[in-house]
Amino acid sequence: MNQPPTEEKILALRRNLAIQRDDCLRLAPHQAMARILDAPQPAALVHAFSEEDLHILIREIGADDALPLIALASHKQLEYLLDQEIWQRDRIDMAATTQWIDRLLKAEASPGRMIDWLTSAKDDLIEWFLFRSIDVRILDQDEDPSAFGPAFFTYDSVFYIRTRDALTTEKENGAEPDDAAPPSIARQLLDHMAAHDYIRLQGLLLEAANILPAETEEEAYRLRSVRLAERGFLPFEEAIGLYQPLNRKAFAHLAGRQHDLAPEQPDLFPMVPMTLLAGGNLFNRAIERIPSREQRQALQEEFAALCNRIIVADRQTIDSRENLSSIVAKASGFIHLGLQHHLSTESESMPNDASAARALCRYHLEGFFRLGYGEAVRLKRAAEEWVHQSWFAGCGLSLTFWGETWLGVLGGLLLKRPLFFDNYQTGRMYREFADTSDIAWSRQQLEQVQAFDHLLARLDPSLTSAKTCGFLTYKSLLLTLWARRCLALPDKLDRIPVATFQPFFRGLFQFSAPSTEQHLIDRTRRRDFLMWLADRTDHSADDLSASIGTSLEALFTELEDTYGRVSADDIDPRYIHHFLLSSQTT
Repeated sequence: MNQPPTEEKILALRRNLAIQRDDCLRLAPHQAMARILDAPQPAALVHAFSEEDLHILIREIGADDALPLIALASHKQLEYLLDQEIWQRDRIDMAATTQWIDRLLKAEASPGRMIDWLTSAKDDLIEWFLFRSIDVRILDQDEDPSAFGPAFFTYDSVFYIRTRDALTTEKENGAEPDDAAPPSIARQLLDHMAAHDYIRLQGLLLEAANILPAETEEEAYRLRSVRLAERGFLPFEEAIGLYQPLNRKAFAHLAGRQHDLAPEQPDLFPMVPMTLLAGGNLFNRAIERIPSREQRQALQEEFAALCNRIIVADRQTIDSRENLSSIVAKASGFIHLGLQHHLSTESESMPNDASAARALCRYHLEGFFRLGYGEAVRLKRAAEEWVHQSWFAGCGLSLTFWGETWLGVLGGLLLKRPLFFDNYQTGRMYREFADTSDIAWSRQQLEQVQAFDHLLARLDPSLTSAKTCGFLTYKSLLLTLWARRCLALPDKLDRIPVATFQPFFRGLFQFSAPSTEQHLIDRTRRRDFLMWLADRTDHSADDLSASIGTSLEALFTELEDTYGRVSADDIDPRYIHHFLLSSQTT
């Protein structure tokens, strides 16, 4: 019988492991671990996980509960775990290092493999750890070991070692070390190294006693940065370049692919980011339309690297799929925006999945991300330029002057990295821009604010008494001035006595008899307000209706919803926010 070639067997095995891995990633964390440990070849299945996926799985299970997986991990996977877990930015965290050395020693019943790996591949880390954890003395021929003190111990009557925690105990208690106390992590590590390869331990002790810790840490950080950069975890100074906007003119030149789309690690790329893609935006659908399995894998691999770069640029700590989902949504949303913008400039027709799939094969995902992010940045810059020369800012008014919705829109756009004001429609006040409709709505709201600001500048109300009016918004300013004109009061911004205001309120809502039904503001009063505003600002009523008519209609609808069932006799200035009122009778 003909046997399939060895390469085909290997490829079939890898794909089978990839299928099992994907099934595990769709399970709850502890169920995934049970599935792995019950597999016919658990070690091979663990090695089929990318370093990023295994790290997230271990964090979700809990590092101490995931020791069976740590025991099965490859050296490369273990190195990635340490790269992610024992560093605080550019410094090694001693407490975290101690915890992870303890876990590595506990992972296997006989930690020979771990000791061999730590003392060979991670010898620089072990030397740094020993330098920080122990004191070493070498016995001279004419020296008495008792001179070193009771906390020192030895394996060969030549090297005498004292752990730093033993020194602390000796100083605090002034007594002999407690033999019944559990040995420290440093002592356990030394015991295992002495039993595994004592000659190697002697070399490490000599080297640890003479290292320059700052230089050792700096070199370890450099090597770690190189390893992580291969997976998209660039140094912060480089990762932040992802937020440099890309315009459509430079897009084709800077984002074009120089080589055919092909995966670097077939079947071994991170899968978790792709499993967290939610919704069916253009990016998600375009990937599904790509017929080539290899090209889809390459895009998934590239997308995972892009997510890793965002994690660095945003200074995020990812310890679960829930944390990662916000990064995935951000990357997917801006790529979707970039695709929409790019395809809309190439064709007059609406972007479709097939054209988007072809575009993904021609241009890098980073290019689409920067193109989409550029749309939000351009809106942010427009808001910043306007605010600096606006009427309200010149009057010393804050953003709260524009009311809840416009305050939210402006506040989101003026952030260092602009956000969309969602107003809890999806459970959050702010979220990332995710579609051209988000950009269009925010731009429309910004244009409305600008239009009202221009009108107020033409209206030029005196704000000398504004400080005595309490909380002031553009709504209360305009409506109060209009009410004062209707009541034949002096043309200035000032509070209106409730007794004086009540006839205007009755006329506004056409109250003729007590009723529980909501009263409406008729078209005549709305037209009167528009004509007053046009007259005061030297604009035509038609122009105002075209530019801010929608916002004015929304304002009157808000008045109807808020006060349409309120009797004029029950008006309390404390609860009226659309007009500036006073309880005084004069």
